[in-house]
Amino acid sequence: MADPTTVDNLLPGDHVCWTFDDHERHLRALSRFLRQGLERGDQVLYLTDTFLPEAFLAAVQAYGVDVTEPRRTGQLQVMNAEDSYLASGPFEPEQALKGWANAIEQARGQGYPGLRVAADMGWTTRPAPGTDRLARYEARVNTLLADGYALALCCYDRRLFTHAELDLVSAAHPGTARAGAGTLAGWAPLLRVRRTPTGLALRGTADHTNRDALAAVVEPLAAEAVSTGGPLVLDVSELVSADLGAARLVAGALAAAGGRLLLQGTRPPLAELLSRTGPDDPGSPSPAA
Repeated sequence: MADPTTVDNLLPGDHVCWTFDDHERHLRALSRFLRQGLERGDQVLYLTDTFLPEAFLAAVQAYGVDVTEPRRTGQLQVMNAEDSYLASGPFEPEQALKGWANAIEQARGQGYPGLRVAADMGWTTRPAPGTDRLARYEARVNTLLADGYALALCCYDRRLFTHAELDLVSAAHPGTARAGAGTLAGWAPLLRVRRTPTGLALRGTADHTNRDALAAVVEPLAAEAVSTGGPLVLDVSELVSADLGAARLVAGALAAAGGRLLLQGTRPPLAELLSRTGPDDPGSPSPAA
């Protein structure tokens, strides 16, 4: 379990699935999240659903976060789903991804050191066309965050989603925090993915809980290596643990890149797993996948 102080451990580039079942605890976490971003000088966006924008701002102000000046300058922006995800009516993942890219570009252009986004995902329980593509969209967001400039806290109310739905969206995030009673000291996202000058670096643990997030960044890296002629590097020197499924993903990407993607810093456990994912392994991705 993690309490609202969990958000203190987030870093630029993180993409976390934050699940909660208590609005007060959720509000406290969001207040901390906003305060830290504003104090850092980041641009902060909150895409709300649980709270009306004005009610949320009043509550945050009551928690001691001065929002008046940041709102005036545009450093803090609060909007609901109808003005963001559902602005065109149905949920359009491609448009939402373009919106992310534009927000990052605009924040950079305005001189902010980073972009910090919290998104209440309760709107996805409405009968809006396109929400069936939510998990795939969440996974693709990782490619936009991997350069380490922006971070995102995706907030899911456990009372609104089934366990199966939460498992699906959680796997699209490198890390998941379950908000509840008690503090998990030293909590950090299970996996961190960062773009490097030569490719990607993986840090932490890759397993079934974040497999879709891993696939969303590793498979495009292999495609990029092929299209550019490479070589690109997948640095796993700080990947402390991986399961067989993660090893299969990595092996599939290496095979698909045809030698244009290089693995760097392989630890013995991962090397052993990779040795078990040869072309005869029925679980291995096809090089053509």
